[in-house]
Amino acid sequence: MPALALFLLLFLLDTPSSLRAQAGEWSPRPKRDEAATTPPAATVAAIALSIKSRAIQDSRCYLMNGGAVESFFISEDTPIGSIIGTLSVNGDPSEDLGDITLRLQEKGAAVGIVPGSKNLTLLRALDREEKIGPSNVYVNVRCDRRRTTDPSFVIPVSVRVWDVNDNAPQWEGAPYAVRVSETAARGARAAAVRASDRDQPGPHSALHYAVLPGPHSEYLGFENELEPIIVVKKPLDFETVNNFTIKLRVQDQGSPPLYSDTTLQVTVLDADDQNPKFTYEHYTALLPDDAEEGTFLTTSPGPISAADQDLGINAPLQYSSTGDHKQLIVVNKDTGQVAATKQLIAELDPSVTIVLKATQVDNPDRYALATLTIRSTTPRSSTPPISRLQFTQKQYSTTVSEGASPGSVLLTLTTVPQNTEFRESPLQFYVSDRSFLDKFAINNAGEVILRRSLDYETTSNYFYQVMVTDSISNDTASINISVEDVNEWEPRFRHPQYEFEVEAAGGGAGEAAGGLRVGRLVAHDGDAGTLALSLAGQHARMFYINASGDLFLREEAIGNLNSSSLHLVATAIDSGIPPRQTSVPVTVVVRGAGGAAGGAVRGAGLLAALVAALALLALLVCGLFLYIYTARKKRIKSPAPAPLKPAGFINHEKSRPLPSPLPPTLPDSGANGTNTIANNGTATLATSSSLQSVSAGASTILAGSSSSLHMPDAATKPSNGHEDQKSFN
Repeated sequence: MPALALFLLLFLLDTPSSLRAQAGEWSPRPKRDEAATTPPAATVAAIALSIKSRAIQDSRCYLMNGGAVESFFISEDTPIGSIIGTLSVNGDPSEDLGDITLRLQEKGAAVGIVPGSKNLTLLRALDREEKIGPSNVYVNVRCDRRRTTDPSFVIPVSVRVWDVNDNAPQWEGAPYAVRVSETAARGARAAAVRASDRDQPGPHSALHYAVLPGPHSEYLGFENELEPIIVVKKPLDFETVNNFTIKLRVQDQGSPPLYSDTTLQVTVLDADDQNPKFTYEHYTALLPDDAEEGTFLTTSPGPISAADQDLGINAPLQYSSTGDHKQLIVVNKDTGQVAATKQLIAELDPSVTIVLKATQVDNPDRYALATLTIRSTTPRSSTPPISRLQFTQKQYSTTVSEGASPGSVLLTLTTVPQNTEFRESPLQFYVSDRSFLDKFAINNAGEVILRRSLDYETTSNYFYQVMVTDSISNDTASINISVEDVNEWEPRFRHPQYEFEVEAAGGGAGEAAGGLRVGRLVAHDGDAGTLALSLAGQHARMFYINASGDLFLREEAIGNLNSSSLHLVATAIDSGIPPRQTSVPVTVVVRGAGGAAGGAVRGAGLLAALVAALALLALLVCGLFLYIYTARKKRIKSPAPAPLKPAGFINHEKSRPLPSPLPPTLPDSGANGTNTIANNGTATLATSSSLQSVSAGASTILAGSSSSLHMPDAATKPSNGHEDQKSFN
């Protein structure tokens, strides 16, 4: 309003009286000269200054910064009664001597004004998650000018709440229970859990998952610390441990971090991964003299029986005989009882060994073998007794490289073959597990042969029970084949390159003892063994990496950063022989780093560029001046051709009188285009275009001559054109 009044006043004072008269303005005085009726400029300026002073004098209730809204930011854990901030309003709100009054327009607001001050205080708790209070506050402050009738001024006030880490992560649906088959491979998904954090998105709600160290914690783990997926880390075995409990932890990235723990109960499901087993490996029986077809034989050391070793499955079994003499007996498939046949009664002399077999009803590939030796109570011939067949050792072991080619002989199962001349059949070998034939084979000579290539990462050890028989006696032994790893895989990082961003100021959970955590480098090797991680490159000394692949920025390097982008190379080296390695580039962008130093470097760079530009400009200017100076010098000198001296003559330079001034007009040029001036003789000079320059030069030379020779007077000595010409020459 004051500005509008000032504008109208200036407009009226500026308007000529004739225009005001034309507009119908009444004037009590007769029309005068326009110059006489216009007020002086000083009067107008004084009036304008007075109006402006009145407008400025009463600035009460205006914000000092010229804004229209007051904004404050506070933490959600600010105690009740704390001062949020001070209103930057002009005026004094004190109760006695003040000139303004401040009050809130809203009732029951979470904030209030301390009486007699501009301080804004917290009356109720604030909560960014709005559980115990509002997340933001918007109020209107009314400002009244005391001792005036001016209307109230309304000042909008905004109070925004910062999130703090005041909520611990919570498991959903805990505690957990899961059932996992013992055949689950490494990396197989076992369970999926879930947790949440009520804090706002950011470090306070970023969750990391982990399995706490403890009994059986090596069997399961999280696939990635940022994902709640639990996978198998170590093969399970129902027969070793059929249930266990592990502890899980979820932790946020606040400062300090908050966490919650729960339990996961794991039940291992038995799988059909074990063969049945006979109670005894060897059985013996006597054939009575009065035995008839169908007579049941009594076995020792006990009845023939077998059971499934998968205790959780305990599959039913059926019994049978196998091998070359299987037709000599009849085996009850359900009970395992053995009955004699007519052939056995007729041919038994003095003993025979028969192979018994117990097979799972639901899986024919799962079976067990045992031997039954039947002897006659009365020998029928004078055949000398044959010594019992035996292995030379009870356990055979060998180590084979996984690079061994199929067809290789791994080891030989040696036996003691006494009285071989009385044996009617070759040796026969039986293995307790049919899976043996997937990789290996045994010939009649007892040689264990490799049928298919081995893989250390799939299976590193094979263990079997083997039985040998010559149809008369038998023996058993164990085979242990260990696979030797070959370093055939290079380590691999999960990503071909890594880029991380981190705040230079740190951030609680991201900080560790002695450094700021940047991120994790994940590497894997297809071969078994361990990986060692190392760092190299321009900024490698600023970082270190632990065995888990966590990358840290050293604490002493944080304050000395002169660049916001750091580059290094991470290398993973395996433990194989020979070792293999793989490297990836790593870039770390540090926000908030290199502020002053970076600005100084950039300023120095700009200054250097400016100095270089000025130096180049100076060189160009100097070159230009040198060129101009050289050109002018050549133009000024322009020397006349040197005079020719006749051969054989020596001329002595003599002083000559100064030539008379040139006439105002030059004589006409001769036929040869030269001008001739007569002064006590004739002299041939340069062309007319350089006449004045030559004359001036000659005058200067003659005037400065210091020769002591005296020339005769020009009037008394006749001039000779030839002499003059010779002197000039």
